[in-house]
Amino acid sequence: MNVVLNSDESHVALTLVSALLLDNIDLSEEGRRLVREWRRQRDPGNRELDEFTVFLNERLGNHIDERTTRMMRVKGKRKVSQAERWQ
Repeated sequence: MNVVLNSDESHVALTLVSALLLDNIDLSEEGRRLVREWRRQRDPGNRELDEFTVFLNERLGNHIDERTTRMMRVKGKRKVSQAERWQ
């Protein structure tokens, strides 16, 4: 499976997760300020959002790969392989 998020999609994920964090976790005012600042640095159009998008896509791809089994043919036989075979 191949999933690749663009910058807008990763920004939506970033905004949702940070909003859930701010709304549902008991953070100090300093902690809240740092989360908001981190999120603001990754607004659309900023280089940091592009870097975050690459980071998120790499981690998401690794997560999917670790939990995926693959089928392949080896000399006419079908073989099911666990994820560690592909690392």
